[in-house]
Amino acid sequence: MVDNQRPGIYSRIEISGYNPGAGAGAALLLPTREQESPATVRAESYHDSTLLLAGNNLALGCLRLLFEGGAGSVTVITAPDIAGAINRLGALAQGEIRAVVSGFNHPGELTALRDFIGERELIGFAGIGSTQAAITAAISLSSGRMVLCAPALSLETGGPHPLYGPCALAGAVLGARSPIHNFSGEIFPLLREVNPLPEDDVQALLRAGVSVFEKAGEGVELIRAVTTDAHREGSGGAMRSLNTVLIIDDVMSAIRGSLRQKLRGPGRASIEGIRDQVAVELSAKKDAGILASFTPPRCRADKTDPTICIVEISFGVAHLLDQIHLTAHIRV
Repeated sequence: MVDNQRPGIYSRIEISGYNPGAGAGAALLLPTREQESPATVRAESYHDSTLLLAGNNLALGCLRLLFEGGAGSVTVITAPDIAGAINRLGALAQGEIRAVVSGFNHPGELTALRDFIGERELIGFAGIGSTQAAITAAISLSSGRMVLCAPALSLETGGPHPLYGPCALAGAVLGARSPIHNFSGEIFPLLREVNPLPEDDVQALLRAGVSVFEKAGEGVELIRAVTTDAHREGSGGAMRSLNTVLIIDDVMSAIRGSLRQKLRGPGRASIEGIRDQVAVELSAKKDAGILASFTPPRCRADKTDPTICIVEISFGVAHLLDQIHLTAHIRV
C-alpha cells in the first residue's frame, strides 16, 4: 500500500512467471562427438555457454535459441547413446528441468525419451528434417508430451539442422508468461528457412501432429504448436494442442505448491482446509482464463492410513482459438 494522504490513483505492479515459465530450466541431449567423453554441463546464460562449450558450434547455436527464448538455465548432456543421456538426465534434481530437447531423433531413441518422460511434468522436443520421417515418427510417438518440429532450419549464418526449430520453440515455451500464450504464428527472427515445404507437406505434417515452421519476413514463424497426440488411441487428440499440456502442468503445479504449505509449520491441516485451498486455486485459474470450468474438489482420508488425504479434482482447460470460420449469407 502507498502511504500517501493525497487524493489520487495509485498502482502497484507485480510480475511473476508460471510453470513452466521464465526462469525454468531446459536439458539439451546431444550425441558425443568424436573422441569426446560423456559430460553434463550446466549454463545459466549464453555467455556461460560460450566459455563452457567453446568449439561446439551446434550446442552453442542451440543454447543461443534456448536462452533467447527465455530459459533460465540449460543443462547440456552429451552421451554416446540415448540410454546414457537419459541416465544422466534422471540424475538431475527433480523440478530443475521443464523441457528436454533431444538431438537423438531416430525412432527408437525418441520412443525411449517418450517412455522416460511418461507422467513426469516434462515436455520433450525434437526435430526431423524429412517430411515423411517426421510424419512416421509423430504417428509412432502419439504422446501429448512429445513435440516434433520440421523442417530443418538454419541460424542467421551456417547450415540447417533439425535441432534449431525445437530449441527455439522450447525456449519460447519456457519464456512465456502464461500457459495460454498462443504460440501459433510466433515469429523467430534468429532462424532462417532453407527449403520451403510444399503446402501438401505442410498440411500432412500438421495433421500428423508435427509443429511446422515457415518463412516470415527475414525470419520464420511457427504455423501451429501441436504435440504428437493426434493419433493416440482413445484420446481423440485431447492433448494435441501444446497449450493443453502447459495448462495441465500449470494447474497441478500451483495446487501442489499451495498444499505444500499446509503440511509445513505449526497447526493441523484439516481435510476441509485442504479442500477449500484447492477450490481457491481452481477458481483463480478460472478467473485468469486458464480453465474453462471445474467441479468442487473432493477430499477424504485414506481408509488404510488416516495421515493421507486423497484429493480428487476435475477441470476443463481453456482451448485457444486457432481458426475463425466466417459464413456469409449475401443477398444481391
